[in-house]
Amino acid sequence: MPLQTGWKHFPFHEVSLEPGNFADGLKGLRIVQLSDLHLKRSLDISYLELLVKKINALNPDLVVFTGDILQTFAYRLRKHFHAFSALESPAYYVTGNHDVVYGPKSLKKELFKYNIFCLDNRISMLNIINTPLQLVGLADRYSFARGIKRPIEELFSGLDENISTILLAHQPKDIEHIGKHRIDIQLSGHTHAGQLYPFNKLVKRLQPYFAGQYIHGKTILYVTRGLGYWGPAIRYKAPSEIPVFTLI
Repeated sequence: MPLQTGWKHFPFHEVSLEPGNFADGLKGLRIVQLSDLHLKRSLDISYLELLVKKINALNPDLVVFTGDILQTFAYRLRKHFHAFSALESPAYYVTGNHDVVYGPKSLKKELFKYNIFCLDNRISMLNIINTPLQLVGLADRYSFARGIKRPIEELFSGLDENISTILLAHQPKDIEHIGKHRIDIQLSGHTHAGQLYPFNKLVKRLQPYFAGQYIHGKTILYVTRGLGYWGPAIRYKAPSEIPVFTLI
């Protein structure tokens, strides 16, 4: 699909991840990643309602949003957010740079109504298949514009090194902060894989982690092309993507 337009695609992409140190009890874990939705009031709510139905049919253990949910102010999207109330799996998100622009506090308030929990600079301890799992999230790199600090070393020092860990971070470059800490998997977005050819050639020069799966030390990094659009609802040679991960 070299040319893609509009909100009529449900590009689920099955991806197997095999982190070396992950707990055996978490093999088979299923995660759906939504990223870079860039929601506007003009988006037909029925698209989101059908998207949620299709996600539920996959029966994931987790749904994670890795930033840039907003392309307008959150209060203008209340009816759109209501579509996510039908999600049947636990859901978490971190902010992206566009969320910083349109207001992370109001986004947090609106999504909390539908049990989608903010992980900005937080750790959440989950129990899945009777096995502990740490989810840790970073606020976007541009959060300082809202006076929000990122206490990265303090946050990562709070991780239990004996427990499998997944990091949600909108921008893939945040993998530079992992250092000695145990992060088995990092899920990111942000790049759109350039969204439009030949613009994606420039993006690839600026983003060392452009799209797809990478290995950084002992960490698997997955950078999704994202679901939505920045600017015009057009993608060319950079199709949208909804990764569906299975841990093996």
